Amino acid sequence: MHFYRSMPLLFGSLLLVAACRKSTKEPDQPPFQHRSLGEAEVKYLKPFSLDINEEGEDEVYFTVGLVNDTEGTHARFYAVSLVSAKILAGEDSVVKLDKGGMLPLVPDYPRQWNSYANFMCELLLPAANPADTTWRGAWVAADRKYLGVQFREGDQEYIGWVSASIDTAGDRMLLHECAWRPLKAGAIRAGDK
Repeated sequence: MHFYRSMPLLFGSLLLVAACRKSTKEPDQPPFQHRSLGEAEVKYLKPFSLDINEEGEDEVYFTVGLVNDTEGTHARFYAVSLVSAKILAGEDSVVKLDKGGMLPLVPDYPRQWNSYANFMCELLLPAANPADTTWRGAWVAADRKYLGVQFREGDQEYIGWVSASIDTAGDRMLLHECAWRPLKAGAIRAGDK
């Protein structure tokens, strides 16, 4: 008889222990959205405006601009973040990530996620000898590397990447694919899909 009176107490204790145990199962992460950019070409007089999630607002503008100075003519490749977006950038250029490179939520330094540093690389035609061309910058001859982006759609924030290459033989940039997911899901790695 004593055993049956203690059953509710035992059952209640077991429920309490079960409720307090941490789940070992990882929470479900929102899936990535992914799409091909069809090898979109960017070159002088042929820019490309990218609406990453195809919701009607462009986030990144890729272009090649010409600058002339005493050194010569510079054909500069840029990735410019538009109104609702930020690009992962270093002190002087867009960060070039290898597959698996981390896209942090919190910057390592104050301007890492910004709209200011948009330079990728350049082709220089020296004034002294225009035939002696030189490529300079972090993205020179990049083959399917990644740039990080954050953007807002309404009141939802997203984090993602764009895969790009710089074809030095063709003086052009190629855009391959992009992927994104909600920012609240946490940091991602370049190439995650």
